[in-house]
This record gives sequence, C-alpha cells and structure tokens, in this order.
Amino acid sequence: MIRATVVVGALALLQTLVYTPTLVQGSSVQRRDGPILPFLDYEGIATAAAEAVQADQSARSSGSHSSTPSRTCREVKKRKEWRQLTKAQKKDYIRAIKCLQTKSDYGISPVSNTLYDAFTQVHQTNWTDFHANAYFLPWHRWFVWVHSEAMASECGYTGPTPYWNYSMDYKNPFASPIFSTDETGFGSHGRQKLNVSGLVGFKVDNGPFANLKVNLPVPHYLMRNFSAWKDIDKTGEWGYALGEAFSPKEVARALSAKKFIDLEAIIDGYNVTNFMGLHNGPHFFNSGDWLGPAWLNGTSWFPQGSTAPNDPIFWNHHAYIDNIFWTWQQKPGKQWLFNGNTVFWNQTDDSARPTDLLPFYGLGPNPPVALALKTENWPLCYTY
Repeated sequence: MIRATVVVGALALLQTLVYTPTLVQGSSVQRRDGPILPFLDYEGIATAAAEAVQADQSARSSGSHSSTPSRTCREVKKRKEWRQLTKAQKKDYIRAIKCLQTKSDYGISPVSNTLYDAFTQVHQTNWTDFHANAYFLPWHRWFVWVHSEAMASECGYTGPTPYWNYSMDYKNPFASPIFSTDETGFGSHGRQKLNVSGLVGFKVDNGPFANLKVNLPVPHYLMRNFSAWKDIDKTGEWGYALGEAFSPKEVARALSAKKFIDLEAIIDGYNVTNFMGLHNGPHFFNSGDWLGPAWLNGTSWFPQGSTAPNDPIFWNHHAYIDNIFWTWQQKPGKQWLFNGNTVFWNQTDDSARPTDLLPFYGLGPNPPVALALKTENWPLCYTY
C-alpha cells in the first residue's frame, strides 16, 4: 500500500523544485520541428496561430477582442459525458484507445514505438512546464484534442469525445459506471499486487483493459490502487475516496473565479492541504499509473516522470477538467482571459501571456495559448 508520507512527501518535494521554463514567450512564429503527424494540418495551424496572436495583440491595444479566423470548422462536434454514450459508442471508444497501441509513434518516443506510449512520453517531458501554472488548462485542452484526432484518423473512432463528470460520483467514485468491469467500462484495480522496479500497485485484471501492458517508464502491466487514498487522508477531511475535493460544491467554487489564474488555482489545489483539488483528487484516489510523478517517488524516475496517460481513463478525466474550463469561459468577459505564473507553483509570478507557445515535443506544432482559448474555432472545432 502506498503510504501517506510517501505521496505527500513526494508532492512537497515537487513544490520546492524550480525549473527553467522551456516555453517560448511572446512569439508569433509557429515552430515546425521534429516528427510530422499526418493527421494534423501543420500549415493550417501555423496560419491560425499567427491570426490568434495578432488578434490578441490587437485586443491589448483596443481593449476588446475581435477576430475572424480565415479557417472555419466543417463541423463543431459536441463532447458528451461518458454516461451519455451508447453501448456501441463506448465499446468503439475502448477499441480505438487500444488500437493506438498498434500504431506508429512517428519517432516521438525514444522508449517505445507506439502512438499510445507517445502521448505518455510527451506528457512526462519537462512536465513542470505545463502543470501547476497558467499553461495547465490550455496545454491539456490541446493535448486531449490531439489525442481525439489520433483516435479518429489512426483508429477510425467516429463517436463523441467523452468526458467523465466525476463530480456526479463524488460520494462514491468507485461505484461510477466508468469503472464497470464489463465491456463498456474501464475496469477496477484488480487483485494482484505488483512491484515493478519500485512501481507499486494492483494489476488491472478485469474489464476491457485487463492485462494491458504499457512501456513507460519501463514495461509493466497497467496498475491502480483504490485503497491508497485512506492513507493519504487519514483524518477523512476529504470524504470517501477524496470525493469532497471534486464535489459539485468545488465545481461551483471554481466557476465563481474572477480571473483565469484563480480558476487554475482552484482546479489545481493551490494553497490547499496536500494540493487537493478538482484535478488532483482523481489522480490521488486512483494511485498507480494515473497518480503520475508522486507514484514514482523512491524510484530513479522521480521527479521527472509523469506517466498518468498510461491509464486510459486519463483522457476522460482531463476532458472533464476542460469542460469546467469551457463552462467558465462562457461567462461574460471570460472567453479570452489568460494570466498567471509561468514557473511551476510560483504564485508570485504573473508573466504568462496568450502569445506564449505551448511545448509538445514532436506531438504536432507548438501552438500559442491564444489558439487554445476558444474550442469552437478552427482547428479545435468542438463544444460541450
């Protein structure tokens, strides 16, 4: 079992780390280096990026944001909560997730050659550049979108991109249908306890992802631990399975944020004991691969590894975080707001700008934040 002191100690150490950001600030040039993903329109994204940067710069001069992108969406797709998908859509989504393990990574990962692992590789590369700072929300929005494009283009998935509204399940997350062990769920944490090079958890041995093998940081079976949360929260402050951290009350609190960085701070648990929040709560109650860098504490991969995308439920989890972000943006005057810290957990910094580029380490172009602020615009082309 993962001890509370291990997880909390790891998080405390992470908070003290200071990294030099690799993001490019104030640039209007769309970089094109590294692998080329055939399902992304690099030239189109470059044009849209330049337009987004120009619109932001004009807004700073005029005080109002107004732009007409040259590219328009053929269709604005609507994302749906997992429970709204049909049985057939759920099965096809799960099929497409697993299909990514059979597709080329186009040279992204030095560890594995599958597209499934490429997403984990990108997520763990300089991960403090896009966690616990202003870039967290737009970076993960773009990341989930690229993943949905890969699902569609590489694996033929045509259904809606699903999100998991886990605030609906906050009183008992493990009873959520998303953890069903039948053909339409993601399974539970299994029965066999494993320790692979210091990586501790229970092998997922049920549901469609039973015996799923992933390769980062080393080859191992997908692992979860649905009991570790009891040691993380010994006083019961956060309720069963830490559910109070992502209750409807917490969602409402996030949506009441006045500034963008206030929204990010609530979602990511700034200034909260153990950094509990709408984002971290599910990572912590699951543990295993999904826990991310804290799971690697005590191994040679800590603190550089952040392998949460090994767990396929990562995508539904982060699509819901994006849903909260999108909902906040629908409030008057919020659509184009962006500010905050560029350095990991440095709350004294407020230098982030919409023109800053988000780093994706070969997973397509590096877009400016401004291009990720409106999902109904090309190339994102989706809504909730």
